[in-house]
Amino acid sequence: MASASIARPCWPGARSTMPRPPACVWRAWPASRRRGVEMRILVVTPLVYGGGAEQVAAVLSREWAREHEVRVLAFNAEGPQLDFGVPVEDMQLPARKGLFARASVARQRVRRLTGVAGEFRPDVVMAFMDEAGMVCCLAGLRGGWLKRLVVSVHHNPRWLSAGRRLALTLLYRLPARVVAVSRGVAGELMLGMGLSLRTLRHIPNPLATAEAPDAASLAQAEALAPGFILFVGRLDRHTKGLDTLLEAYAGLPAGRPALVIVGDGPDRTWLAGEIAQQALENVHCLGWQRDPAPFYARAGVLVMSSRYEGWSNVLMEAIGAGCPVAATHCPYGPAEILGEEFADWLVEVNDAPALAEGIQARLALQGEARAAVSERLRARAARFAAPEVAQTWIALAHELGAPA
Repeated sequence: MASASIARPCWPGARSTMPRPPACVWRAWPASRRRGVEMRILVVTPLVYGGGAEQVAAVLSREWAREHEVRVLAFNAEGPQLDFGVPVEDMQLPARKGLFARASVARQRVRRLTGVAGEFRPDVVMAFMDEAGMVCCLAGLRGGWLKRLVVSVHHNPRWLSAGRRLALTLLYRLPARVVAVSRGVAGELMLGMGLSLRTLRHIPNPLATAEAPDAASLAQAEALAPGFILFVGRLDRHTKGLDTLLEAYAGLPAGRPALVIVGDGPDRTWLAGEIAQQALENVHCLGWQRDPAPFYARAGVLVMSSRYEGWSNVLMEAIGAGCPVAATHCPYGPAEILGEEFADWLVEVNDAPALAEGIQARLALQGEARAAVSERLRARAARFAAPEVAQTWIALAHELGAPA
């Protein structure tokens, strides 16, 4: 995807002498006074590259920007940048280590976000990832715009630490709506964290409309012999089951295709060590790629070995490209994405032999059989098309009183 430009504004409220916005700030510009004009949407995200939540924020922002006035705010816009369709405003407030440092950064984020909302006067604020959601809850409480706040939850809350889970349980009672990316996550938020059905909504992640592939990613994909085994995702062995992935690959018969690993993360060094220790040959670790689409197009099978997910954009993108998959039946997302039609492609978590069998079965699809399966996969993925999903979010904003 093309890089988004970065705007570095002068922040309202950045000086200590700036007065605090009134608690009833939202009442100063009721949406009814601006009927007939486009909706103002403020998107808040911690980062502008990397994982699934950031990609979702980018895809939706591009779609919304076609018809509405969109402003994107990032806590830290350093590093590779996804295309948000509009300039990204950089707070330049990255995450810090240490309790006092984190508290200081959070306070600065809340103050600056309150100032931006007071200046932009959005009809709705969309927060992606918990890091942004918590800050938006506090800023909305301070600025009086909680009734226009929508927080998107992209992970399985069951696996959070006790402290973070408690914080979210308290804060996520404040927004007007909390959106879960899967029905399973919605169930966890309701049953495990006590959120109300009145505020909970389920909206799946969007599948981006096909665009011209990134040149660098395309070149790397075309350098590989087609029909390889593909893994795309964050290199975190506990979450993504990288140990299961390597065990399944090692269990394949001689003459197996190459294993291509696309992604980066905290276990990059561990992964390289395991590959060397197990003497696995023909494994290519390509790091983070701006555009994985060229790899889906040339892969024989996409492998998802996760122990838990919130949704799995990778699985959705793969079937959208017509790429067969071998995946674990982890909570949550894969079963909803594949549906009953492809339910037998899912295997139990941590079952490397079963995953290896699934890989072999997908690789065996050739010629007309492969083409027919690919067509069915694309039809399945079409229900997650970005324009339709983006309009579902807009309908949600209308529920909150945003102008139609």
